[in-house]
Amino acid sequence: MSEVKAVLAQLHKDYATHYEKQGRKPTTDYVEEWQASCYYGEPNGEHIAWQAVAQKPATAFANVEKALELTLHGSIKDFFSQFWAGDLHVRFRDHNFTLLQVQLPEDAERLQQNLIGHVMMKQRLRQPITLFIGVGNEDDLIVSVNNETGAVGLEYVGKEQHELLASDLIYFLERLEPA
Repeated sequence: MSEVKAVLAQLHKDYATHYEKQGRKPTTDYVEEWQASCYYGEPNGEHIAWQAVAQKPATAFANVEKALELTLHGSIKDFFSQFWAGDLHVRFRDHNFTLLQVQLPEDAERLQQNLIGHVMMKQRLRQPITLFIGVGNEDDLIVSVNNETGAVGLEYVGKEQHELLASDLIYFLERLEPA
């Protein structure tokens, strides 16, 4: 198991424990057509509880790399190929974020299409290639990983990273707290 996957597994464990201490489970939007393996119990209106489930088989990114003629940073591939899960609401220093996760293969395909679109926009704007892993509380604010360096930062859609959060994804994930 890669170090990113091990740290992400610990984050999911800490996240579940955070909710258990409150006597509940994390919830996500319920998509009836999906029947995602991470769904837990019965839906409550538009939401359903979830728990992280190992991806088997893991999401592959060869098709994305081929389409973009670009090798994706290994930390990104590890981040999105570990679990089927709901998004994680987390805090890093004084920032609150939602870390994106995928709930089933169809969701992973949608994510990959969005990553391709994001990279193509970056190429068109002649900006360093980044890949998003989360969103901030402000409109158009995303948490991204620089594809060349692996550094995690904040950027607004269509702009370059303007704030460095961590030199790598492992450091970033190790310091997140459930929010």
